Amino acid sequence: MANDNAIEIKIDDKELRSLVASFKKMDKIATDDLKQMSRDLATEAASAVGSALQATPAGKILASTIKVSTAVQPQFSLGGTRAILKNGTPIGAITMGIEFGSYQDRVRERKSGKYVGLRQFQPRSPREGRGNAGYYIYPTLKAFHGTILKRYLQQVDRIVAAWNERI
Repeated sequence: MANDNAIEIKIDDKELRSLVASFKKMDKIATDDLKQMSRDLATEAASAVGSALQATPAGKILASTIKVSTAVQPQFSLGGTRAILKNGTPIGAITMGIEFGSYQDRVRERKSGKYVGLRQFQPRSPREGRGNAGYYIYPTLKAFHGTILKRYLQQVDRIVAAWNERI
Protein backbone atom coordinates (compact mmCIF):
# COMPACT_ATOMS: atom_id res chain seq x y z
CA MET A 1 0.00 0.00 0.00
CA ALA A 2 1.40 3.39 -1.00
CA ASN A 3 1.94 5.97 1.69
CA ASP A 4 0.43 9.27 0.50
CA ASN A 5 2.26 11.37 3.10
CA ALA A 6 5.76 10.09 2.26
CA ILE A 7 7.97 12.09 -0.05
CA GLU A 8 10.30 10.21 -2.35
CA ILE A 9 13.49 11.97 -3.30
CA LYS A 10 15.27 10.79 -6.42
CA ILE A 11 18.52 12.11 -7.73
CA ASP A 12 17.40 11.98 -11.32
CA ASP A 13 18.83 13.09 -14.61
CA LYS A 14 18.10 12.22 -18.26
CA GLU A 15 21.47 10.52 -18.57
CA LEU A 16 20.82 8.46 -15.46
CA ARG A 17 17.50 7.21 -16.84
CA SER A 18 19.17 6.02 -20.03
CA LEU A 19 21.91 4.33 -17.99
CA VAL A 20 19.33 2.58 -15.83
CA ALA A 21 17.59 1.32 -18.98
CA SER A 22 20.87 -0.09 -20.27
CA PHE A 23 21.57 -1.82 -16.94
CA LYS A 24 18.46 -3.93 -17.45
CA LYS A 25 20.43 -5.77 -20.15
CA MET A 26 23.32 -6.61 -17.80
CA ASP A 27 23.85 -9.61 -15.56
CA LYS A 28 22.87 -9.95 -11.89
CA ILE A 29 26.40 -9.19 -10.63
CA ALA A 30 26.42 -5.81 -12.38
CA THR A 31 22.92 -4.84 -11.23
CA ASP A 32 23.64 -5.92 -7.64
CA ASP A 33 26.83 -3.87 -7.69
CA LEU A 34 24.91 -0.88 -9.07
CA LYS A 35 22.20 -1.20 -6.40
CA GLN A 36 24.80 -1.33 -3.62
CA MET A 37 26.64 1.68 -4.99
CA SER A 38 23.35 3.62 -5.36
CA ARG A 39 22.36 2.69 -1.81
CA ASP A 40 25.71 3.97 -0.51
CA LEU A 41 25.31 7.30 -2.33
CA ALA A 42 21.69 7.66 -1.18
CA THR A 43 22.70 6.86 2.41
CA GLU A 44 25.33 9.59 2.29
CA ALA A 45 22.83 12.14 0.92
CA ALA A 46 20.15 11.02 3.40
CA SER A 47 22.52 11.40 6.34
CA ALA A 48 23.41 14.93 5.17
CA VAL A 49 19.70 15.79 4.92
CA GLY A 50 19.10 14.22 8.34
CA SER A 51 21.88 16.35 9.83
CA ALA A 52 20.38 19.49 8.29
CA LEU A 53 16.94 18.62 9.69
CA GLN A 54 18.28 18.44 13.26
CA ALA A 55 17.81 22.24 13.53
CA THR A 56 14.14 22.02 14.58
CA PRO A 57 12.24 19.66 16.91
CA ALA A 58 9.84 18.59 14.15
CA GLY A 59 12.82 18.25 11.82
CA LYS A 60 14.40 15.79 14.25
CA ILE A 61 11.27 13.64 14.05
CA LEU A 62 11.25 14.00 10.25
CA ALA A 63 14.92 12.96 10.11
CA SER A 64 14.05 9.77 11.99
CA THR A 65 11.69 8.73 9.15
CA ILE A 66 14.33 8.68 6.38
CA LYS A 67 14.43 5.37 4.52
CA VAL A 68 16.99 4.59 1.81
CA SER A 69 15.75 2.64 -1.22
CA THR A 70 17.49 -0.28 -2.92
CA ALA A 71 16.88 1.02 -6.44
CA VAL A 72 19.47 1.27 -9.20
CA GLN A 73 19.58 5.04 -8.82
CA PRO A 74 20.18 6.90 -5.54
CA GLN A 75 16.88 7.65 -3.80
CA PHE A 76 15.40 7.90 -0.33
CA SER A 77 12.07 8.82 1.20
CA LEU A 78 11.04 10.71 4.30
CA GLY A 79 7.83 11.51 6.11
CA GLY A 80 4.95 9.09 6.16
CA THR A 81 2.24 8.28 8.67
CA ARG A 82 4.10 6.12 11.19
CA ALA A 83 5.91 8.94 12.99
CA ILE A 84 3.42 11.26 14.66
CA LEU A 85 3.62 14.43 16.69
CA LYS A 86 2.23 14.79 20.22
CA ASN A 87 -1.08 16.04 18.82
CA GLY A 88 -1.46 12.96 16.59
CA THR A 89 -0.53 14.63 13.30
CA PRO A 90 1.53 12.40 11.00
CA ILE A 91 4.92 13.95 10.36
CA GLY A 92 4.42 13.50 6.61
CA ALA A 93 1.48 15.91 6.73
CA ILE A 94 3.70 18.80 7.86
CA THR A 95 6.84 17.97 5.88
CA MET A 96 6.31 20.77 3.36
CA GLY A 97 5.75 23.28 6.17
CA ILE A 98 9.02 22.23 7.78
CA GLU A 99 10.89 22.50 4.48
CA PHE A 100 9.32 25.59 2.89
CA GLY A 101 7.72 27.42 5.81
CA SER A 102 4.39 29.23 5.63
CA TYR A 103 2.99 32.65 4.95
CA GLN A 104 2.91 34.32 8.35
CA ASP A 105 0.68 37.26 7.48
CA ARG A 106 -2.35 35.73 5.74
CA VAL A 107 -5.65 35.88 7.58
CA ARG A 108 -7.18 32.43 8.14
CA GLU A 109 -10.71 31.48 9.15
CA ARG A 110 -11.66 29.09 11.97
CA LYS A 111 -14.89 28.35 13.77
CA SER A 112 -13.57 30.37 16.70
CA GLY A 113 -12.80 33.36 14.50
CA LYS A 114 -10.04 34.77 12.36
CA TYR A 115 -6.34 34.35 13.01
CA VAL A 116 -3.19 35.39 11.18
CA GLY A 117 -0.70 32.98 9.61
CA LEU A 118 0.55 29.51 10.40
CA ARG A 119 3.02 30.37 13.14
CA GLN A 120 4.10 26.78 13.85
CA PHE A 121 6.36 26.97 10.77
CA GLN A 122 9.15 29.35 9.82
CA PRO A 123 8.34 32.21 7.42
CA ARG A 124 8.03 31.15 3.79
CA SER A 125 11.44 30.45 2.24
CA PRO A 126 12.58 32.80 -0.54
CA ARG A 127 11.62 32.21 -4.17
CA GLU A 128 14.10 30.35 -6.35
CA GLY A 129 13.41 29.51 -9.96
CA ARG A 130 9.87 28.15 -10.32
CA GLY A 131 9.50 27.32 -6.63
CA ASN A 132 10.95 28.09 -3.25
CA ALA A 133 14.51 27.57 -2.01
CA GLY A 134 13.58 25.52 1.04
CA TYR A 135 15.39 25.41 4.36
CA TYR A 136 16.89 21.96 4.91
CA ILE A 137 16.24 19.25 2.31
CA TYR A 138 16.52 21.05 -1.03
CA PRO A 139 19.57 23.21 -0.25
CA THR A 140 21.42 20.14 1.05
CA LEU A 141 20.53 18.08 -2.03
CA LYS A 142 21.47 20.94 -4.36
CA ALA A 143 24.89 21.10 -2.71
CA PHE A 144 25.37 17.32 -3.07
CA HIS A 145 23.85 16.81 -6.53
CA GLY A 146 26.97 17.45 -8.62
CA THR A 147 29.18 15.33 -6.38
CA ILE A 148 26.75 12.42 -6.29
CA LEU A 149 26.19 12.53 -10.05
CA LYS A 150 29.94 12.55 -10.71
CA ARG A 151 30.60 9.64 -8.33
CA TYR A 152 27.64 7.72 -9.72
CA LEU A 153 28.88 8.04 -13.29
CA GLN A 154 32.41 7.03 -12.28
CA GLN A 155 31.09 3.92 -10.55
CA VAL A 156 28.88 3.11 -13.54
CA ASP A 157 31.95 3.22 -15.78
CA ARG A 158 33.72 0.86 -13.38
CA ILE A 159 30.76 -1.55 -13.32
CA VAL A 160 30.42 -1.50 -17.12
CA ALA A 161 34.13 -2.23 -17.52
CA ALA A 162 33.89 -5.16 -15.10
CA TRP A 163 30.80 -6.47 -16.89
CA ASN A 164 32.55 -6.22 -20.29
CA GLU A 165 35.38 -8.35 -18.90
CA ARG A 166 32.90 -11.05 -17.81
CA ILE A 167 31.22 -11.31 -21.21
